[in-house]
Amino acid sequence: MNYAPLLLYTVITCITPGPNNIMCMYLGAHCGLRGARKFMTASIAMFFIKMLLCGILNVALADVLPEIVPYLKWLGAAYMLYLAIHILMDGFGKKQDNVDEAVQTGESGYKRGVLLQVLNVKSWMGGLSVFSIYVVPYTTEFVTILLVACINSACMIAASLIWCSFGRAVRRVYSEHIKVFSVIMAASLLWCAYTALI
Repeated sequence: MNYAPLLLYTVITCITPGPNNIMCMYLGAHCGLRGARKFMTASIAMFFIKMLLCGILNVALADVLPEIVPYLKWLGAAYMLYLAIHILMDGFGKKQDNVDEAVQTGESGYKRGVLLQVLNVKSWMGGLSVFSIYVVPYTTEFVTILLVACINSACMIAASLIWCSFGRAVRRVYSEHIKVFSVIMAASLLWCAYTALI
């Protein structure tokens, strides 16, 4: 098994814009790293479980995948649409001064992080492809599957922190131009939903 292309593929799929990274940036700008920690913890934990499932059940999922993908795509796109609407409503409706309120209402909570990963078609496809292309043809040992899931999760942690930190870094600009940022981030999520369906 060649780890170099596996690592390159993993880094690219984790760092590129997707629903999780856009939400991390939004939460970083909206409520900082501290406020985003519940979302990121849940999202990363669910991502790790998803990678293990993709590895362990790769052969079974490959047989059922054509039947599951259309439903996952529509569910994922619907959830991304919901998140986009929520971001727009925050940008045009709520006062942004009360960060604690945003955190307490579950905006950056565990449920949202888990749900995003369950319905995130990008990471399902990434997990299925990484195991079907780079791992299962060479080995089906659980230790290797666990190692690859850990590598993917480590890249996911780094990407989430990078995107959230970027959001935190532009927090002042974000608060001054909340409507513009909300439109851009909501449009990015809509684009993610659109690309999931095509």
